[in-house]
Amino acid sequence: MASETDKQQVKDKLDVLVKTKFDGDVEAAFAYYDINNDGKIDRSELMDLLTDAGVGNWFTRGRWADGILAELDKDNDGAITPTDLPV
Repeated sequence: MASETDKQQVKDKLDVLVKTKFDGDVEAAFAYYDINNDGKIDRSELMDLLTDAGVGNWFTRGRWADGILAELDKDNDGAITPTDLPV
């Protein structure tokens, strides 16, 4: 399990990505990474997002994705929906 410091570092990196690439528009960022347009970010799509945000490396990124899904995927369908995102 990631420490609170590690989680905050990931959140910070994601915030920077959304601010710089999407002018702070979380919905636009979500839509961009929802490659198959199903309204969800699955593990593969999340891996792309984490890569662009500079989270982890080729070895650790999968564990980050699994941890994020475990924490945010409220209905346990293996994906994150906009309603799963923290406010």
